[in-house]
Amino acid sequence: MTAREGTHKPMRALVLPGGGGRGAYQVGVIKALKQAGLEFDLAFGTSIGGINAAIYAQGDQTRLEELWCHIKSKDVFALPSAHQVGRLVLGHKLGLLDTQGLEEILRREINLQKLKASKTKVGWCTTDLCSLQTKLITIDEIMSTNELIDVLMATSAIPMAFPPRHIHGKGLWIDGGLVRNTPMETAIHLGADEVYMVLLHPEQINVCPVNMFEVLVRCLDIVLDASARKEIESAQLYNRLVESGSKESIGRKQVKIKVFQPKKGVNTNLLEINPELSRKLIRQGYDDAREQLALMNEVEMQVTA
Repeated sequence: MTAREGTHKPMRALVLPGGGGRGAYQVGVIKALKQAGLEFDLAFGTSIGGINAAIYAQGDQTRLEELWCHIKSKDVFALPSAHQVGRLVLGHKLGLLDTQGLEEILRREINLQKLKASKTKVGWCTTDLCSLQTKLITIDEIMSTNELIDVLMATSAIPMAFPPRHIHGKGLWIDGGLVRNTPMETAIHLGADEVYMVLLHPEQINVCPVNMFEVLVRCLDIVLDASARKEIESAQLYNRLVESGSKESIGRKQVKIKVFQPKKGVNTNLLEINPELSRKLIRQGYDDAREQLALMNEVEMQVTA
């Protein structure tokens, strides 16, 4: 190993998929990663993961935890008024819930200048209902606070529940999670050596849904799990290609993929946000990450021994 190789600082990417009120779990994992001395050059997210990524990239991790420990569902969205229900029935409204509360929180907490100046490049995944295009929009493409809020509201727009959003005055953009909940491929394309992905659906679910809403949430879990598996399998295929030494692998490098995921069940209601539950999820994410980081370090020590 040359001196240059020995001092090479790996480019690290933090990938935060969506999962509604379960997003507090990511806050605990981020806390453990920070305590372990890990910093990230890239932070890409979808839906609630995108909001967590933005506040993380601002350097406001403590504020991120404070928000989750105080915010309730009613602070984020509200049931529609009688007038809004009428518009919904007539087909003039594209989302069931009123998300004015979420927009107010974002305008208060998200700072465009901080994100532009951050050492962590941040981006958000969203899908356009008009063109069916799924895109990762980075901070470099955003020129104003209003544009930034539009992107954050769009990536958080759970289909049918939250209204879609125009971006740059065009399209109807929604949560990108149905197509690409884990934007890991872009991180690899931009040169990441290590990718840390924090999933929000549990490894195993052994409880049967008991009503239509829980059936809907379980179906969403299936979609999110399939998206994550596809991204992980693509990364593994990429690594095998590099390892093969074929012509296609020239100029490419191996990427370490580290996945954090709840080991036990979390709340099944994606729209449920309350301080008590959020504190439990933060603690669960923190404990899971600490345990997994210890195992990773042990394995690396055995490999280098």
